Amino acid sequence: MSLKGSLAELPLADLVEMTSLGRKSGRLTVFDEDGAVHGVLAFRDGRLVGAVCGELGAEKAFYALLALRDGGFDFDPAGTLGDESCDLPTASLLMEGMRRLDEVRRLRCELPAPARVRLLGGEAHGELEARALGYLGPGARRIGDIVEGLLVGGDADEYDALETLRELAARGVVRVETPQGEVEARDGAPGEPPQPELER
Repeated sequence: MSLKGSLAELPLADLVEMTSLGRKSGRLTVFDEDGAVHGVLAFRDGRLVGAVCGELGAEKAFYALLALRDGGFDFDPAGTLGDESCDLPTASLLMEGMRRLDEVRRLRCELPAPARVRLLGGEAHGELEARALGYLGPGARRIGDIVEGLLVGGDADEYDALETLRELAARGVVRVETPQGEVEARDGAPGEPPQPELER
């Protein structure tokens, strides 16, 4: 029997947990608050066997969908994705996904979207850091703009993007500037507002 509902009444994390514990199989379509398809998850015997959300790989797509708070869902026990790209334990994914959501909330306060990042000098460690530094020229760029850019065309999500900026700031490669002054990324700035344009 199919199941439809609102994410406000039954959060995706709870729905995924029910699917895992009940060892259910089927396709779970997730809609945003405007009713457009935001992504799809496929389960077999309670394990995640496929996930689609933009250009993200299966695991990152799962985490991105988990962050959606408003919208709806439609679980079809007879549905499949056609391309089952993974076979992952749902309980472990759910625990990691909740940890990442908590960390993103902390990072949004530490590195607010309106703050600006200025390149000081140094080398990138890895592809994502190189991409982040590629957005910085002689001036400064808003964190929100850098994060949005890193989400396009790669296998990075908001957690990856913010963690990359935090690492660069911690090593002194970049400086984070807010209207109140510089932010030491490793210490955090709990009084800063979250990134409104990145809220889901």
